[in-house]
Amino acid sequence: MGASVIISLAMEAAFKGSANYAGGLGVLEADKFYVAGRLGLPYFLVVPFYPYGYVDYVSANRSRLVEVRHRHSYEFLSRLEPLGGLSVRGAHGRLIADVALYLYQSGSARAVLYRVKRPPRASRLFKYVYRHHADECTYYITAAAVSAEIARRYGSNNAIVDVQEAHLALAPYLLPPEFTVRFITHTPAPWGHPKLCNSEAEEALGVSLPEVETMTEAAMDAVSEVYAVSRKHADITRKLFPKYADKIKYVTNAIDLEKWQRIKRDPGSPEALAFERLKLRRELASLIASLSGKSVDDKLIIVWSRRIVKYKRPYFLEMLAEEKDLKDKIFIFAAGKPHPHDNWGRSITEKLMRISRGKNNIYFHPTYDTEIAYYAISGADLLLFTPFPGWEASGTSQMKAMANGTPVLSSRDGASLEFIEDNVNSWLFGSDLDEFINIEEDEKAKKIDEDDYKDMLGKLHKIIDLYESRRLEYNEISYRAYKEAPKLSIERLLKQYYPLHFPP
Repeated sequence: MGASVIISLAMEAAFKGSANYAGGLGVLEADKFYVAGRLGLPYFLVVPFYPYGYVDYVSANRSRLVEVRHRHSYEFLSRLEPLGGLSVRGAHGRLIADVALYLYQSGSARAVLYRVKRPPRASRLFKYVYRHHADECTYYITAAAVSAEIARRYGSNNAIVDVQEAHLALAPYLLPPEFTVRFITHTPAPWGHPKLCNSEAEEALGVSLPEVETMTEAAMDAVSEVYAVSRKHADITRKLFPKYADKIKYVTNAIDLEKWQRIKRDPGSPEALAFERLKLRRELASLIASLSGKSVDDKLIIVWSRRIVKYKRPYFLEMLAEEKDLKDKIFIFAAGKPHPHDNWGRSITEKLMRISRGKNNIYFHPTYDTEIAYYAISGADLLLFTPFPGWEASGTSQMKAMANGTPVLSSRDGASLEFIEDNVNSWLFGSDLDEFINIEEDEKAKKIDEDDYKDMLGKLHKIIDLYESRRLEYNEISYRAYKEAPKLSIERLLKQYYPLHFPP
């Protein structure tokens, strides 16, 4: 099956039972890993091992967030096979990092995880996922140098190396020329394009970097192919980085159907699917009752489950919870967690927790992981997907919903535009912007929010009417969403990225 080894360099991966991820990119990398292993691909994933994971929260003192450890399961830790150590050096023999290596396997896929042991300055940056703000340059230099060295060790002459996101933008400068190196960008947001550490990186690694501003541009400059992760993301990325527009292609993200799709065999009709989905709804209702003591009754269960960050517009939940004419018609189950350094995210999370305490038709769970997503997304009557247009590179929660027959009410962004046919298999709301608007600085953002929320609310009223009064029509939309599943499969994505590994 082809000769080229496939190597993915990433900064997070949501392995089963691990806390080695912060959000969607980690879930995507794990989904690709497990499916590649089942398909027999010669697939390597290189990723840090963060001994303290990411972050979790509990509530205290009536809706105040308290940070706790997001712990790895013992099952995951027991599957890590020690591979010994590796000393990575840069220019003039300078120590970049001493690391311990671990092997994690699934089928033909192998993940090499590295734990940074020294120097202490670097080791501290890799204890938690994405806690590198105090010394970003050391973090980027260390990650690139270690990842590139591991890729050299396990790659063959014609290896395909995919560099995931700008944190690893320095890696292409350290890989041998016989490797085919590609760059995959996963976000249009500003934090996805950090400032390039020119002088520090050149001195530490002995490389020559282009005269550009961002890590993203440095990565794009070094490779022949750049991939965005949806059609709209590619359009936005070409406008953000016009110098590299000719290099930019896209492969739309996808999901591991074996993991996320709970009704594996097509029941054959809308009515039969509705019967199967009723079991999933009851599970979610029981979960909500156990966590909150609240009953969903026969209300439309709306799920919003994302990272808490401004561009995903969690404040739409706050506004929705205040709609008095909907309080007896909908139950909102929301789950999410902010980055520990995101003060805005922590503030809106605590506000949603307070709203949850005071109202009977909303429950906000102050954390989020793949287990909660598994039950919430599949058991919902409607998934609410609300990113500000132009900011969501792809999104996969709407794919997980549709694969389970959960219809989606989505803003016009990311991969939703490729899979959702409005009022046919789900619903779209709001504006379809063809430009990237800085939501922190551009005054137009507020007006767009107002218009989008108004349109979303109008669509929601129609969906509620459908659910309450025309259930057969709702079931038909649910079934058409379910039938989209083959297009959402990671196998499709792997065939697009690595066509030589799949026979015609």
